[in-house]
Amino acid sequence: MNEELKEKHFKPKAHILTLLGEELIKNPVMAIYELVKNSYDADANKVDVYFRDVDDLEKASIIVEDDGIGMTSEIVEDVWLEPGSDFRKPVNRDGIRETSKSPIFNRIPMGEKGVGRFAVHKLSTKILLISRPLLVKHDENAKEIISKELADYEIELFINWKDFNQSKHLSDIPIKWKLRKDSTTFRFKNTSGTYIHLSGLKETWTKGMARDLKGHTISMLSPKLSELNFRINLSFDNQWLTDFPSASSILDESPFKLYALIDDKYNLSFEYEFSLKNNTKIGSRKINGKENPTLYEKNIKGDIKPFIRKELEQKEYPKEQLEQILSDFDNEEKIPFGSLLFELNTFDLDSDSMRDYTNEPQVIKRILKDNSGIKVYKGDLRVFDYGEKGNDWLGIDLKRVQDPSWFSNNLVFGYVYLDSEKSSSLVEKTNREGFVENKSFLLFKHILDYILIQFQSERKKDRERWYRLNKKKTKLLFDDKINLFKKLLDDADLNNEEKKKRILEEAESIEKKYEEDKKILLIPAGVGMTASVALHEIEKLVPRMEETVKSIPLRKEVITNQVEELKQYTEGIISVLRKGGDKDIDIQESVHRAFNNYKLKLLDRKISYRIDIEDTIKTLKCDKRFFITVLMNLIDNSIYWLDTVYKESKEIYLKVLKEEESIIILIADNGPGFKDDISELIRPFFSRKADGIGIGLYLVDTIMLKYGKFDILNNNEEAYELGIPSNLDGAIVKLVFNKGQL
Repeated sequence: MNEELKEKHFKPKAHILTLLGEELIKNPVMAIYELVKNSYDADANKVDVYFRDVDDLEKASIIVEDDGIGMTSEIVEDVWLEPGSDFRKPVNRDGIRETSKSPIFNRIPMGEKGVGRFAVHKLSTKILLISRPLLVKHDENAKEIISKELADYEIELFINWKDFNQSKHLSDIPIKWKLRKDSTTFRFKNTSGTYIHLSGLKETWTKGMARDLKGHTISMLSPKLSELNFRINLSFDNQWLTDFPSASSILDESPFKLYALIDDKYNLSFEYEFSLKNNTKIGSRKINGKENPTLYEKNIKGDIKPFIRKELEQKEYPKEQLEQILSDFDNEEKIPFGSLLFELNTFDLDSDSMRDYTNEPQVIKRILKDNSGIKVYKGDLRVFDYGEKGNDWLGIDLKRVQDPSWFSNNLVFGYVYLDSEKSSSLVEKTNREGFVENKSFLLFKHILDYILIQFQSERKKDRERWYRLNKKKTKLLFDDKINLFKKLLDDADLNNEEKKKRILEEAESIEKKYEEDKKILLIPAGVGMTASVALHEIEKLVPRMEETVKSIPLRKEVITNQVEELKQYTEGIISVLRKGGDKDIDIQESVHRAFNNYKLKLLDRKISYRIDIEDTIKTLKCDKRFFITVLMNLIDNSIYWLDTVYKESKEIYLKVLKEEESIIILIADNGPGFKDDISELIRPFFSRKADGIGIGLYLVDTIMLKYGKFDILNNNEEAYELGIPSNLDGAIVKLVFNKGQL
């Protein structure tokens, strides 16, 4: 016999319980929170947390007492003393967790891991537990309460965690408890509840820790929860918590406010408000979905799709798998975690701004310092550690690095509310550091990211207007400043005409140098976009070519087409690297070159395109690099927004025509259209896209100023008169070349 089968059961050392408490619960505040959760799950109306003799570590103790339904002897034995018990969320035969609601208030249990009770290890070495249960009976359907009766006993259990040392096995240490029957000795004489007395504290509590705990106990409960339903009473036997500021006291003063509700079918209701309490001259602005239904009272499922695509591409998913995931998303009708509500308040902390909206700037700064961030609530209780200091889980500060007009994470109060019953697919980590990063969580973040971008788009408009009015100066462009300077000089009463002429010549020289520098900067921007798009497509093409070459027999037609595709991409890059300058370019070739750079992208998204160029128009005088840059930015925008709509046929249409002494290029699609005025769209860093930098249309407008004009057609009649098909009623742009391009 060449093998021997051995068998042995796990025999954990007693010390493992201490490790559970020490490792799973990261700090004393979270340990208190776990005990509060237990009280909530036990249908308590209130839980009292008392700290006694905190100045003396040897005498110090913590008392946690609630008026919940308590624990029966069976629960102590079969649940409380079984680490990892699934009592509150049992697993059915299919391996799916089922929710067992609380017997009186039908609360969804917040403690679902069966390890929260070991939070006491984090706090102390000794625990005294006293509990008197309420015996609740339901009907056969477990819907109606038939009777409620106080048990005729009270449980008393004492544990010294020092007994659970490394030398003994867990099974070698018995846990004993008393069932007291003499009601005169009961702690809970006329009511049910649980009392926990913790002594032998592991660390000395300070005023800073006490105030930190107070802030956390306030944030533990949803701001939507009434005190009549559940409350936490925190008390230290000193003056540590005197004059404790509340975050709720300053929310009304925030200049920018958001209220966004998304139901489980992706329908958005969005409200935004800008107001300054102390400066009515600047004015206020309110937006809601009813006034702007196409933007803020609509289904946003399609708008979320580019966010998912971007993430999958960043993680380098294979094309087939990426498209399958997006297809699955398209076929899912409902959000897996149900509806959500997102409330956001943002502040500006420079002195000029604060003067406009508050009389107590120092209070706001102090409260923001301790409480800023975006918190998440499942039902009545908070999901840690979202909204904690330093936890910028939605990447707001990174957005600010990319675009300085964004607010930072330490200037916000945000609250996300989830339905505790429907959001079970968002699973809390055992260590209470947020949700497990599963498919539902990633979708959760994408939806919030989309809302943040919409909020920032509106906030940016008001913030820039507010800033300009506060500075009491109009921020002129360089061109405007030069022209103003020349006008002032021309009007000035200078005796020496020679000096006046020299100053004017110098101003014109500066203006010329500025135009040359601007051109130098525009060229790499255009080259960069063309190259990045082409290289991205080449990166996906090369593996396909490798696969074709290895196939037996070799498919000559396929590899020939792939080589031709590679050639188009490389020629696209080379064409914008060649020396430029204004000269006659082949319009037909240049337009096709721009579209060819997006050949695969258009195919993947099932977007068709048509090119309609009048026979009499052959060439256009301009810099080819600029021309292709303009077209690519506009095509790229159309592709992005067409990917957000659910239509059988998606199309981009480009038309070139002559109108008097001008050449007109029209680009139209049947997507959702522009959501903002052109004055906003051409501002640097203004974007509503998942991956938007906000430079594209700014580049288009800057280039077109050199050759003519960039415009957006909001009037369908004008578009149809120019030959745009009636089904293309989305985004329609008009490029007018009228500065000697013929």
